[in-house]
This record gives sequence, structure tokens and C-alpha cells, in this order.
Amino acid sequence: MTLQSLYGATVVVVALSVMAVEPAYAQRRDGSLLPQDKSGQVTAVGCLVKGNAVRGGKADKYTLGRPKKGPVASVAEATCTVETGADALTLDNPEKASVTDAMLGKWVEITGKLESETDKDPDNLRELDVLSAKMVPVVLPKPAATPAPAREPAPAPAAAAPEPRHLPKTASQLPAMGLAGLLSLAAGLMLRSFRLRQQA
Repeated sequence: MTLQSLYGATVVVVALSVMAVEPAYAQRRDGSLLPQDKSGQVTAVGCLVKGNAVRGGKADKYTLGRPKKGPVASVAEATCTVETGADALTLDNPEKASVTDAMLGKWVEITGKLESETDKDPDNLRELDVLSAKMVPVVLPKPAATPAPAREPAPAPAAAAPEPRHLPKTASQLPAMGLAGLLSLAAGLMLRSFRLRQQA
């Protein structure tokens, strides 16, 4: 009996988890511009592609892929590409804003009324009723300037070797000879006094 209760509780938890995850996944496909149960005017920036370029799109419609909240002054991504499962909006009445095939594969900013969506199927794209559209310029970020290599300080000029100085010719060797004689005399007197002591 306990195993049956445990099994039943597990089935209920799994079923509730699946039901909770499905609407969250469905909401991710619209770029989270508005809650799904609300409609209202929005400005969205994205990549304009044919409807069949994304899952759930219609071949005879334009689709705004990878929509984000606008307005923006520019985008920093040069290439405008959309994956099959990317966020997207289906554009209604694009002719009101002169949206044409010339804008395909380019970044555009579209203002219009975003319709509410109650369908939980993530492949059912929300519709954006177009009021105005314009191309968004691409401005690539400037690469960081590489600092110039530090220059080694120039070596200090080598000091010139001092020229040898010559002593004046006025000096003589006489004082040195006198000193040597004085030391010899002192040594002789000391030896004499030493001998006299030994003889005494």
C-alpha cells in the first residue's frame, strides 16, 4: 500500500513539473518583451528574416529574430544571423512601415503592438503588428589600443677616464733617505744596549 502511494505522488509531481516548465519555455521564444497574457505597444530590435528561417514561423511572413527591448542607437554585432530555435516574433502588416526584402539579414528596430499569447505551444510565435520600422546602424567596438613597448632609457654616456696627474718635479728623495738613516741609527742603539745587558 505504501509503494502505491509513493508511486502516485511521484506521478503527480512529475506531471506538475512538466506543466510548469512548458509555459516558461514558451515565453522564452518572444524575447520576454511583455508577459504572454498581456498585449501592448513595444519597441523591439532584432534580425529581420523570412518566417521559415525559425521554427514555428510562416514562410509568407517576415520574422524578427532574437528580439530585444529597444530603442537602441546602434548594435555592436556585424552579422545578423538567427538559429532555428531562436526567439522570434511574427510581423503583421509590415507594409505599413515599408518593410521589404532589402532589409532581410539586417538589424531593424520595429515599433508596434505585441499581441498576447495564450497558446502554450512554444512553436506558436507571438505576433507584432508593425507601426514603424527602421534600420539600426552597426557600430563595431574599437579594438583596445595596444600600448607602445616601453623604450629603455638611453645609457648614460661613459665618463671619460681621468687623465693621469704628474707630480711636480720639485720633490726630492732626501727626506726619505734621512728617515731611513734615522731608523738605522735607532736600530743600532737598541742592539748595542741589548748586548751590554747580556755581558753584565
